[in-house]
Amino acid sequence: MNYMNKQDLIRLQKLSAGIGEFIRYWGFRKIHGQIWAVVYLTKEPMSGIEIGELLGVSKALISPALKELEAEGLIVQTKSENAKTKRYIAEEDVTKIIQGVLQRREVPMIEKITSHYQELADHNNKGVELEAINPERLAKMGTMIQMAQLGLMTLLNSDGIWGE
Repeated sequence: MNYMNKQDLIRLQKLSAGIGEFIRYWGFRKIHGQIWAVVYLTKEPMSGIEIGELLGVSKALISPALKELEAEGLIVQTKSENAKTKRYIAEEDVTKIIQGVLQRREVPMIEKITSHYQELADHNNKGVELEAINPERLAKMGTMIQMAQLGLMTLLNSDGIWGE
């Protein structure tokens, strides 16, 4: 790996930390975002040791995160100078990455919400007045759920919406 000057290193560390914070909202750990950002931005494939040195974190934190990122398809192993050293590159198709996460996590979640909503709405539609439920708000919630489904399906069925 070509080492960078101190100022560029600090800038990269700040950016990767910010991406790590952002990716936490998607249910990943901060280190996942940090590693992916570094691997994505560097010119050459990186080893776990190099990533740890660059981020200033231990191998014990890096190793399991690399395996998890690889399992998620966010990074892939590439050729290395020897069999002992694993080198990684980032999956560059950001659309594919986001769609995979949405398909695995958000689709089942919205399906479950839809099912629960439908159960309550069906009960309400059978003429059974739900004592504590505002029927107008229930209908509005149904519309919100439909909009969430539509937005999710739009993202899942779009190719290259992030400039890929």
